Amino acid sequence: MSIIVLSKDNPLDTSASVPTVDVVAIHGLYEGQLDTWTDPQTGLLWLRDLFPHDELNARVLAYGYGTETLLNPGGTADGILPYATSLIAELCAFRELSNSSERPIIFICHGFGGILLKRALVFSSASQGDQVQHRRSVYVSTHAILFMGTPHNGMSKDAILGLSKHKIRGPSQFLLSMLKSSEVLGDITDLFSPMMKQFMISYFWEQLSTKTRGFKGHIVDENSAAPAWHNVDRCGIMANHSDMVKFRSRQDRGYPVVFATLRRYIKDAPEVIRSKWRKERRLSAEEPRNEVQAQLQNCTGAAEMAQSSLATNPEDINEIYAVLRSSSNYFTGRKLYAKDMKGALNAPQDESMSHRQKIFVIYGLGGSGKTQFCLKYIEDNRSSYWGVFWIDASSEENAESGFASLALQAGKGANFAAGIHWLSAQSKPWILVIDNADDPDMDVSKYFPVGNKGHILVTTRNPGVASQATIGSFRFRGMDPEEATALLLRSAHLFSSGTSNSQSKELARGIASELGYLALAVNHAGTTIRRNIYTLDKYLHYYLGYRKEMISYSHINNADDANIITTWEIPFRKIEARASVEYRDAVDIMHVFAFMHFESIPESIFQAFWNSTNGTETSFTDYPDILQNQSMLNEEAHARVRRAFRVLCDYSIIDYDPSQKSCSLHPVVHMWARSRLKPDEYARWMSCTTAMLAHCISSNFEASGRQFRRQLLSHIDAVLRTLHQQFPSFPETTKQAAELDKFACVYAENGLWKQASSLRRKVIDLRTKKLGRRHTDTLQAQKGLADVYWNLFEVKPCIEIQLDILKSTWLLRPSISNWVIWPPWKPDHVSYCIALSDLTQSLWLAGKLDLSRQAGERAFEGLMRHLGPDDPITLNAMFNLGRTYHHLREYEKSNRYLVCVVQKRKHFFGLNHPDTLMARTELGTSYRALGLMNLAEKLIGNVLEARKKTLGEEHAYTLWSVNEFAKILCDRGRSEEAEIMLEHIIPIVARTLGKDHVGMTMTRSNLARAYAISKRWSDAADILRDISKAIKADHPDWVNIMCGYVHVRVKMGLFDETEADCKELLEAITKRKVIALHDPLTFGVAETLVRIYEKQRREEEIIALKMQLPGLDKVLEEQSTSQNSLFSELYAAQSDGSKEKPGFVRRV
Repeated sequence: MSIIVLSKDNPLDTSASVPTVDVVAIHGLYEGQLDTWTDPQTGLLWLRDLFPHDELNARVLAYGYGTETLLNPGGTADGILPYATSLIAELCAFRELSNSSERPIIFICHGFGGILLKRALVFSSASQGDQVQHRRSVYVSTHAILFMGTPHNGMSKDAILGLSKHKIRGPSQFLLSMLKSSEVLGDITDLFSPMMKQFMISYFWEQLSTKTRGFKGHIVDENSAAPAWHNVDRCGIMANHSDMVKFRSRQDRGYPVVFATLRRYIKDAPEVIRSKWRKERRLSAEEPRNEVQAQLQNCTGAAEMAQSSLATNPEDINEIYAVLRSSSNYFTGRKLYAKDMKGALNAPQDESMSHRQKIFVIYGLGGSGKTQFCLKYIEDNRSSYWGVFWIDASSEENAESGFASLALQAGKGANFAAGIHWLSAQSKPWILVIDNADDPDMDVSKYFPVGNKGHILVTTRNPGVASQATIGSFRFRGMDPEEATALLLRSAHLFSSGTSNSQSKELARGIASELGYLALAVNHAGTTIRRNIYTLDKYLHYYLGYRKEMISYSHINNADDANIITTWEIPFRKIEARASVEYRDAVDIMHVFAFMHFESIPESIFQAFWNSTNGTETSFTDYPDILQNQSMLNEEAHARVRRAFRVLCDYSIIDYDPSQKSCSLHPVVHMWARSRLKPDEYARWMSCTTAMLAHCISSNFEASGRQFRRQLLSHIDAVLRTLHQQFPSFPETTKQAAELDKFACVYAENGLWKQASSLRRKVIDLRTKKLGRRHTDTLQAQKGLADVYWNLFEVKPCIEIQLDILKSTWLLRPSISNWVIWPPWKPDHVSYCIALSDLTQSLWLAGKLDLSRQAGERAFEGLMRHLGPDDPITLNAMFNLGRTYHHLREYEKSNRYLVCVVQKRKHFFGLNHPDTLMARTELGTSYRALGLMNLAEKLIGNVLEARKKTLGEEHAYTLWSVNEFAKILCDRGRSEEAEIMLEHIIPIVARTLGKDHVGMTMTRSNLARAYAISKRWSDAADILRDISKAIKADHPDWVNIMCGYVHVRVKMGLFDETEADCKELLEAITKRKVIALHDPLTFGVAETLVRIYEKQRREEEIIALKMQLPGLDKVLEEQSTSQNSLFSELYAAQSDGSKEKPGFVRRV
């Protein structure tokens, strides 16, 4: 490295004027210190021969540095900083010796020279303190920069490959770091950007292509050479990359604009830099006082940290360790990082942040060891935490599923909100790792539990996530060179003192350097060497050749991906070349795994696939050989799968967890496995994986397989994301539609109704197009969508679909005999009766009770005739009809049906089967309506406990059981207990179902009744007033709520205010037939109106009311002997003094 003076600069000539400005020229990578600026035809070095130094009173310096180290194998981006520090050191020394340390500087940089200067100025600006203050002089003195073809945003792969001197081995690791979207260049730009406003800057770019033997095009395109920055000059030069800084005359293309720019900067520089130096001296004078204050603050902080560390409990308090993987045996290094992070986590938090969890973010390149670092940290520190938890945040679906699994394990039900809330509510210390939160569109903060008892570690490739940190962040790129070398030797089993000699270390150091010191790539290179695929001394040669091939692929966009992927490509090609069965199987399994989620791939999917296809006519043409094990014994088939796993594990391509019997891949490896496939192979393996997952799902949906199906959710998510991105028209065949239909069933089983509805609509569209609207398969998909809408309480579209199904089944009768019945418009074949039964429960939910009864009776009679009383379909129809009878207040008939359903479902399905629990719940409400309170309390209480155990405390059906049990408590005068239960679940219902969900309406109305029994009239009235506005006035529930509201306000003495509501209720009952005229609620409304009229002596209206409602006289006569109103008997507890009247209690 050297500095050559190009202008006349004779220190013995005392008559010469002292230069006022230094112009410093820095060359690029492919030409030398003087060649860069010299025209090859004329030999004219324009900075010396054309530029008017004397006229402008400027000294011109050419800075030179060796590029071979960077361009040859072993050259890395880490070399930029040493080169930058050398530039500052040499320039400082040169200027100091000539007494010009404060002279203004104007830089003109070609190609990489601009990148070098940017890093050098960052280094210079950070040099503060007495010992290094001289280095800062370059930053303070810099006035302007001319960037000539500098790749601020990187270079294309074609340019780097075309200009590489090593045609076989390809570009060095350093050159790969110059690729577009390079993190290295991004870092330098991020560091340089804040200081840009301190300088005058001009960007110049090449307008002609460079033509070489291996390349034709722009070395640095306009977008990279001249980024769009505010207040920056930009200009193109009609020359190629090399010629844009070579001029033959003052009229040559580009020279006038470059010269004019330099002259303008030289003119302004002296005054601007004098001002900067005055400011610099003023700031330097203030620095000692600031240092004293900082030292005092550090002392205070150290004392607080010491006090905090003394308070740490040294005992092992760990009770929960919910992490399904362990760190690598070869993990090494990062000890200082771990120490610093532990200090940050244990240090007292700033008062303004004391209400929040301590959040630390580890971000950086894929394969830099972020996940392994966190695994090692929690393993080393698990004794300090009550609970250790791990969430895969590679997608929103996986993150939410992870929290839902936490909630399920905690007994709260498989619900995302329940999992977040459960962790937030823990008072003991815990640590949560949110891994792979790479998606830039993801709001990772929604996965932070509230409170201040936890520590949260986030790993991500997205630097923007660092802004979410509350106590600090690390940026991981490559490892420390010595640590990377040690990791490679340890992974290669060459680290023992006998084998790890200086030659081995030197070879390992060179390999680690070319791998960018990335932990994942280094570890896998060691595995390849250990497997004797290549020896330590041969590995680098073959690796560089493979990398050159990899970097040419369109899906590889940066050096880091190329480094990591190449280390996997080498052993995988060796596996592909082997002809033995286990190696062929290993390749096929890897292709299948490429389309699943990269974590927790259960080994049992193979057994589930074989079970589902055994004895079927499934075509295996498109399946790999290992999936065609139909004739093999069970154990032999499993052994074959495990032998293939062993191959992949031995080459460190997958990890296998024998305790969980599951496989995992690193996310980068997962991406590589998919992207290496050719388009036709990609489509084939995508289709194969989709079909395999679908076959794993039993059509019978046995309860025993529910946990396994839940394990498939993340893999179904992964497959569907890929299908959506790559094959937006999927499904295109009826086979594919059947696969989607199974996935929809799994979503529905796990309460993911919106995902299920989206898939079912696609299935219906395809089947309608291919099979027709009335085809059995189309109708089955429509039935499934209607079920989803029912569970979403979207009653209107549910009924519309069911009516359409009913019409189709009316037309599509299985035989002629179904047409020759009387009357022919009332068929009773099985499919029609099933459609009627489905419609029965939807009409019940919609409050159309009379229509529900008509549909239910026809369905039940037809199914009894064709299927018999013991068929599950008949039992379902009986259950739907029994529930409708209950709401029509035909309690004894309802009870007979429900008793029968419960007995038979217990016999066929078991006591705690979901269908049995549903029937037991309805039977409990039936006993309550009949006044059999002991039976009702016992039955509903048992169902509640069973649902807590099987579904979790926060599942929708468990919350339903809480409501039913609270009603029993109210009936029995234990309203305070009911209040506690209902007030507890209100926030749970809000976060799991939503504030506008019908479940919230039910819970709040039951709470209002509990308040009313406790004589908290005002609280009850507030709730009933709010929810009455949310229910349509044509629904029976609106009548029920309004009657309760009337009752409460009467108790408050607000008679006059209730008259209008009573009249509105009577109009809904008498004109719109919302409930029956003989319903007790109708008479309760009429009785209230009579009491109001009597107080006001409105006899004529009383007479008119009695004429309007036959039977009112009799009810009033019966009530005249009671101290309570009819509403009091309907809504009050037994302890209220009201006589229990079976048949009068209505479900609230």
